[in-house]
Amino acid sequence: MSKLMVHNRNSEAFLASIEALEKRGAEEACLMIVDGEPGLGKSAFSQWWAVNTQSVYLRARTEWTPPWMMRDLLTAMGQEPQYSFENMYKQARRHLMLLADEANREKRSFGVVIDEVDHISRKGRLLETLRDLSDDLELPFVLIGMGKVRHNLVRFPQVASRVGQYVAFQPISFDETIKLTEKSQDINISEELISFLHQTTKGRLREIKEGLQAFERFAERNQRKELSYTDMLGQTLFMCRKTGRPIKVTAK
Repeated sequence: MSKLMVHNRNSEAFLASIEALEKRGAEEACLMIVDGEPGLGKSAFSQWWAVNTQSVYLRARTEWTPPWMMRDLLTAMGQEPQYSFENMYKQARRHLMLLADEANREKRSFGVVIDEVDHISRKGRLLETLRDLSDDLELPFVLIGMGKVRHNLVRFPQVASRVGQYVAFQPISFDETIKLTEKSQDINISEELISFLHQTTKGRLREIKEGLQAFERFAERNQRKELSYTDMLGQTLFMCRKTGRPIKVTAK
């Protein structure tokens, strides 16, 4: 399956919000919250964006403390962390400023993406540290979560007031599933089969991609250039994350 990024309404909303942050009026309002249920493509797209803009990407840890978080941030930037929290903070601020200046000269977006932020959305010291960095540098910090972040930030008004953009990822549409199939597959897949995949996954991008990989594997094994609904009867598309059972193409 091709690694080509096929944009949809979620990725377009993400990019539009980044652009809005870059053009914001209030300089301190440079936090962005991205949330939605698991499997909708939040992590995949934010990693793609970070790679393509040479931005910083890291995952939050349940047991993070401010020094641990700062070490991970510096490591993500290829820096050797210093010893005290104060020195690490200054080191991170300095290097982020250099990276942001370089991005500005090259006229590309730049920011810090922190995934799995639900792990820290109730930890005031961590959030305040991120807010301090964002305020100091006037740099977008993109916080990726699964729906609890907005609610939890109510407890921290000084942080919540810095959120300039909210993006809620949604299941992708049938038309977007067709577009993804056409762009990422070298085989011709019947619309009936794509419709079954879309309905079964309820538009969850992660499972759609797993299903498309199952189509591709079957086509390679059987030397097919086209796949119909009948061809895939009885074949496993993906494993249900709730039950652990295989989801198969079934007879109507």
